[in-house]
Amino acid sequence: MAEIIEFGKRAQDFKSIKDTDLRQRKIEALRKIFQCTRCMMKCAKCGTQLDMQKDEALRFATPYPFCKNCHAEYEEYRDLADGKLAAPKYYWHNDSWMRVWESWLQHQKWLDQYRQTKEFLQLLEEVEDLLKT
Repeated sequence: MAEIIEFGKRAQDFKSIKDTDLRQRKIEALRKIFQCTRCMMKCAKCGTQLDMQKDEALRFATPYPFCKNCHAEYEEYRDLADGKLAAPKYYWHNDSWMRVWESWLQHQKWLDQYRQTKEFLQLLEEVEDLLKT
């Protein structure tokens, strides 16, 4: 009989470990999305810390928080893409540079779409419930 009780305890311990692991994975998944990809305290493109007082106006002029340099690059990219500029301001802002911006913006779009999926919203609700307990 002791072996059955011991097995039951081990099974419960294992379930508890698996539940803890799953809980941690859920929390980590959300942390990465909100803390890493949507941090309003760092530049969305290069990751440098933003000086909130200095860069306050820049944050709202673009769809993402950018530092001064990335903001200027984004504005130039938009002007080139929209045909408002005939040639780039700097020689290194070439076709590959344009593709980098295009792909980065596409990546941001996919992240935004992912955050709206029913599965991600379900994960958000589950983690909220976990944190309440």
